[in-house]
Amino acid sequence: MTDQEINEAIALHLGWLRPEHPDCMKHKIGWSMPEKWWMDPKTVLRFGHDIPNYSTDLNAMHGVEKTLDPLGKDGAYEYWLMTVCHIPERESAKGRYFYRATARQRAEAFLRTIGKWKEAE
Repeated sequence: MTDQEINEAIALHLGWLRPEHPDCMKHKIGWSMPEKWWMDPKTVLRFGHDIPNYSTDLNAMHGVEKTLDPLGKDGAYEYWLMTVCHIPERESAKGRYFYRATARQRAEAFLRTIGKWKEAE
């Protein structure tokens, strides 16, 4: 997935609405360039470039990680983060290396956890 696809997939999961979504469409009647306006979870119209850059921003990913239950879907997030970061299972028991995960690795693990990751074709 590209960075833009990652950012949009996470945003959609967190409640952002695409420009073509009916609820978004009715809020932007009369606005210029309606095809570029998204709606954030607080129903504020925003340009697509206002979507947080989850794939490069650790702070944004920290907020995303907080949306998972404490075990991250029964440990699935930890499993995917270990897999994406190529951490051997024997190292995971020591609880190390997760702090080194990049925002992109965390975003991929999150999308895999919620079943929204798309493999490259």
